[in-house]
Amino acid sequence: MLRRTNWQTRELAQVMKWPASEVVRAMDTLRAEGLVAVSADDPTAFRAVEPCIALPALLARSMHEGRSPQPRPVEIDRFIALHERAVERIEESADGGGHRHDASTVIERMVAKAESDVVFLVPRYVEGGFAFSRPIVDMALRRGMRLRAVWTSSVFHAHHAMVHAQWLAQQDVPPRMADSVPVSAMIMDGAAAVVIDDSHTPRVVRSASELDSLCALAERFWERGTAVRQLRRTPGAATTRRPRTEIVLRLLAEGLTDDAIARRLGCSVRTVRNDVAAAMVALDARSRFQAGARAMQVGLI
Repeated sequence: MLRRTNWQTRELAQVMKWPASEVVRAMDTLRAEGLVAVSADDPTAFRAVEPCIALPALLARSMHEGRSPQPRPVEIDRFIALHERAVERIEESADGGGHRHDASTVIERMVAKAESDVVFLVPRYVEGGFAFSRPIVDMALRRGMRLRAVWTSSVFHAHHAMVHAQWLAQQDVPPRMADSVPVSAMIMDGAAAVVIDDSHTPRVVRSASELDSLCALAERFWERGTAVRQLRRTPGAATTRRPRTEIVLRLLAEGLTDDAIARRLGCSVRTVRNDVAAAMVALDARSRFQAGARAMQVGLI
């Protein structure tokens, strides 16, 4: 899947030598696991979610569900590193042929390197578009980032967009609404941005002057954006609180002691130590400090 921007079901069936029905079932499973998504360039095709986003999410879900992670953390780290090096070699080649340049791929790779803040400006609904990606949101929230989105009012009319908006609200990051949004963009830490043109072609922005303009635009639209009344929590919906183990790992990586973490979370030291022990097993770590470092290394936090 990583060899091309997107794949039709029939193309995968030919390559895999599988019946089309089996390919459809496989794609459904991979989509449920967050490894594959609908292509924004062609809603009848599928694309692989970048490993730096998809594999840490798979690891986090396995740990949260108490399952033994497959693949193992060391294997995840190795695969992501190999993929990154392969992409760098392709980008440095004469024509960059074979590299995936679609907007979702570019943004996934950039969000994986974000540290504190991600803003989406969304003028239209695009099925499979980066602005409606749960894996991207999950990555940002797992790592404790501030995530904001401003959608033009017409976006909320699309059923799938509204479903995503409701899900965002359940995560405590509901999008705000504006009468119009002049540009499709993602801004990361105020240090880089990706602007998407009308043909869905991404352009990475690092120029200080253009970034200042985009950041000012995003802040203005966020401040003026309105909350959507329909985005209320549904009774019995999943809690917005992140799994405690994620928070414990993040605080471990920051160098806090078990006692300090327990005070921060308002739980017992024994609870923290149990979480740390479980995380050490899942992450193949020999010490609490290695667990925190490895969680950060593989993009878990």
